[in-house]
Amino acid sequence: MTGETGPIAENPCLLAVEKGKVGVSARPLEALGESQVRVKVEYSMVSPGTELHHILGTHTKPFTYPGATGYISVGRIVGMGTKAAGFKLGERVLLQQNHRAFHNADTARAKAVPEGVDPVDACATILLGISLRGVRGGKIRIGDSVAVVGLGVIGLYAVHLAKVAGAYPVIGADPVAVRRDAAKRLGADVVLDPLACDTKAEVHRLTHGEGARVSIDASGTPKVIATLPDLTAAYGRVVVLGGVHGSVPFDLYTRFQKSNLTMVGCGSAYPEDYPFDGERNEFALLQMIAAGMVRPRPAITHVVPWREGPEIYRMLIEEKDKIIGAAFDWSR
Repeated sequence: MTGETGPIAENPCLLAVEKGKVGVSARPLEALGESQVRVKVEYSMVSPGTELHHILGTHTKPFTYPGATGYISVGRIVGMGTKAAGFKLGERVLLQQNHRAFHNADTARAKAVPEGVDPVDACATILLGISLRGVRGGKIRIGDSVAVVGLGVIGLYAVHLAKVAGAYPVIGADPVAVRRDAAKRLGADVVLDPLACDTKAEVHRLTHGEGARVSIDASGTPKVIATLPDLTAAYGRVVVLGGVHGSVPFDLYTRFQKSNLTMVGCGSAYPEDYPFDGERNEFALLQMIAAGMVRPRPAITHVVPWREGPEIYRMLIEEKDKIIGAAFDWSR
C-alpha cells in the first residue's frame, strides 16, 4: 500500500435526505482494497435529469431516502493498493461515483484524464458521452439538418456534438432563454422559443419544407416527444435521448408510419458503432477536449463549493431559468 489507505470515519458527502431535499452529510469510507485507488475528489458534476428524478421520486426505478446521488467525479489519486496497476500517485482520474470528498475505486473503473484538461471540463465527459450516443444513434452526416428539443445539459451537448459532426442547420428549441443562449455558444445555427413560435413551422421553413433529417429529444417530456415526428423529414430518424419516465401519447399512423421514420433509443452504445463503446467514446471525448474540439463549459453555469450543494439542487428544481449545469468544488 502507498499513500492514504486507511479508513475514514467521516467522509463528507451530499445526500438526498428526503423527497425533494438534498443535505450535507458524512459517511464512513472503508480501508482501501488491494486492487483499488483512493481518489481525493476535486470536482463532481450534477446530472440534472437522472438526479432530479431520484430526488423528486419520479424516476422509474424506486429510490430510497436517505440516499447518495450523483455519478460523476474527478480527482487526484492519493492512495494505491498493493495490486493497483496502471496509475500513479497524483494522477488525475475520472470516476463514475457520487458526490463525496474521497472515493475508493477499482482501477478498471478509473479513467486517466489527459494533462492540460481542466477538471471541470473532464467532469462533463460522462454527460457528453450520453449526448454522443444520440448523435451516433441519429447517424448524423455532414450536411444533415438536426433539431434538438430540450436544451438542458444533455441537449446542449447534443447540439454541440451534432455541429462537430458536420450537421447543418442545427436547430435548438427550449423555452428558457439562458439555455438558448448557451446553445448558440455551443454551435446552434438557430434557436427557437417554442412558447413564442410554431416550432414545427419554423423547423420546416429552416429546412426548405422538408423537416429535420434527425430530430433529437433531450427533454424527457412525454408530450414533447410525441411532437417529434412532426418535425422530422420523411425517412428521417427520431432519437429519444432524454430519460422518459411516463407514457408517451403517440400517433403512429399519421406521421410516423406514413413518413417511414425510424425511432432509436440511446440507453447505451450500439454494437455497430464498434469500437466506440461507452469507454471508447469517453476516451475520444477527453482527447477532443484536450485538443479544443469539444468545449463543455458553456453548459456549466455554476461551479460552487460543495457545501452549497443543497442550494444548487433547490435552484435546479425551482429556478430552471437561472441554472443549467452545475459542478461542486471539493478542494476546500
